[in-house]
Amino acid sequence: MRYSYNIFSRVLLFAFLVSINGVIQAQNDCQCSVLDNSKENIKNVELNDSLGLFSKINPLKNSNEKICEFEGLDLEFKYYSNLKNNEQLLSIIESQEQILKLLDCPLKKTRLTLNKTIYYRAINDYEKLSEFAFKTLAASQKLGNTQTQIEAYKHLVFLFTRLNEDKKRWHYVKQAEHHIYSNEIKIPNYRWLSYQYENEFTKTERKTLIDSALHLIESVKPLAKKQKNYRELTLLYRALEAFAYHDGNLPLALTNIDTAIYYGKQIKGAKNLSGLYLSKAWDHFDLNQLKEAEQWTDSMLKYDIKNDIGGYMMTLLQAAELYEGTGNTEKALTSFKAHQKLKDSLLKIERISAINELETKYQTELKDAELKLKDSKINRLTILVIISILLVLAILLITKVRQLRKAKVVNVALQNAIDTQARLEKEIVNVRENIAQDFHDELGNKLARISLLSNLIQKDTKKEKTSITTKVQQITEDARSLYLGTRDFIFSLKSNSDCLEEVVTYLSDFGEDFFSKSAIKFQLKKSIDKDVKLPFYWSKQLIYIFKEAMTNSLKHSKCTKVILSFKFEADLLEIKLTDNGIGIDAEDLRSENGLGHMKKRAEKINSELQFISTQNDGTTVYFKGKTT
Repeated sequence: MRYSYNIFSRVLLFAFLVSINGVIQAQNDCQCSVLDNSKENIKNVELNDSLGLFSKINPLKNSNEKICEFEGLDLEFKYYSNLKNNEQLLSIIESQEQILKLLDCPLKKTRLTLNKTIYYRAINDYEKLSEFAFKTLAASQKLGNTQTQIEAYKHLVFLFTRLNEDKKRWHYVKQAEHHIYSNEIKIPNYRWLSYQYENEFTKTERKTLIDSALHLIESVKPLAKKQKNYRELTLLYRALEAFAYHDGNLPLALTNIDTAIYYGKQIKGAKNLSGLYLSKAWDHFDLNQLKEAEQWTDSMLKYDIKNDIGGYMMTLLQAAELYEGTGNTEKALTSFKAHQKLKDSLLKIERISAINELETKYQTELKDAELKLKDSKINRLTILVIISILLVLAILLITKVRQLRKAKVVNVALQNAIDTQARLEKEIVNVRENIAQDFHDELGNKLARISLLSNLIQKDTKKEKTSITTKVQQITEDARSLYLGTRDFIFSLKSNSDCLEEVVTYLSDFGEDFFSKSAIKFQLKKSIDKDVKLPFYWSKQLIYIFKEAMTNSLKHSKCTKVILSFKFEADLLEIKLTDNGIGIDAEDLRSENGLGHMKKRAEKINSELQFISTQNDGTTVYFKGKTT
């Protein structure tokens, strides 16, 4: 019996020792001894420094320890992620999965899930990105790994930024913010958070966000300089450039972006500075240094690595806007076409989703509008009933207390209110009719003409090419005219189009672009002490009047100079378009066509339009109107 007991005890002891040894062995399997000895050296190596980084990666990958091989692959993953080499990223992920099949390391499995998140973000698979980002977040919360939680939040913020889900984006920014302030890693996290503050500022214009972002950058900038962390210094000064730009200090913004470019060039190995060149191009553009803006836009496209398709697509769109602003329409069109091609190939799923969301939103808004209209009718009926009852009571009281004079005053006031309401309703009807008529004139006629010319081209295909070429040119001109007219119409419907400064900017931009391809010199003069809000419907008529006036100057005046001037004083707006051309014939001044239509537009807004012209001594189109 004792013999059996001893055997049983020894078996239990052996099993216990084996289990303890297994736990210790499992723990050892999750720690790389090679990495422990060189962790500080690896931390100081930049991701772009391929020579320095692979001198640390190779010993890890060649180690007999599987976990060291995993860590080496993880460093290699960060390197190729920085280079946007997606094929290599997928290969590394597959190798790490094979290693973790042999090891039970929850922390490393969470790291692998994070790497998958990074990979699906790189290839723009947003469905998989969301799946693995939430898996990473759940696993890191369970393990209490703060930095991995922050990284998961960063990817979720990126996801909802791309999906234009601002509420969800800001929710996860605030979640990350809580962990960032309590985390030991400061520089990249503070820099990322400052970018999110700046992004939120562009949507809400809350000045405190920029102040908070600036505080974060300044708090870690000395540390980055001490560590000679050129990558982070580049990004920090890029953020400072954005803050100076929002503050209206363009010279300081230009200085900061130059500093960012300087530090960017210090980064070892491959790097992509096109984003910095883009910011510098915009700074020059806003300083009206158009030549420099175009040159830096060229540099941006030349040096962009182009392996981040989503980023390069946005770069092309920015380039198109810059080239258009600097007057190089050929480059603008080329960049825009390239952007559209990438957008069509990359964002088909997103576009369909966005359309469905817009449709759902439209249906919801339509139902809300119907409910509001129904409620409004009920409220009006209730008000009318109440007013009727009050009137009856008032008549009874007036009869009793003989307050005839007071009753007359009340009746007059009521009649004035009714007349005012009727006048306002009539004005609303007139506005709607004018909008409908203008839209019909601008859109319907041009579309009809384009359709007619297209039919004629089909019939002339067997005739001489000259006839077809002429009609194609006419179609192009009508299409461009239709586009410009529609753009003017849409601008006039925007709420900010009622601001005088917006109208000045719109007409001056049109004039500069319109006369840029001719020998006519265009000049803007304005005497406006403050920005004022114009009455409704003014902006549209002013734009149509003076665009027509500029067109007449270009086509008929044979002038060499055109001056557009604005003056606003004591609620009186005066606008003049003056050229030094041959003038207008007296017969044309009396004509109802062209000039007569311009006068009718001024009359629609209760204003006056005069044409002052002397033979061979130029023409002045003079608008005068009271804004009150």
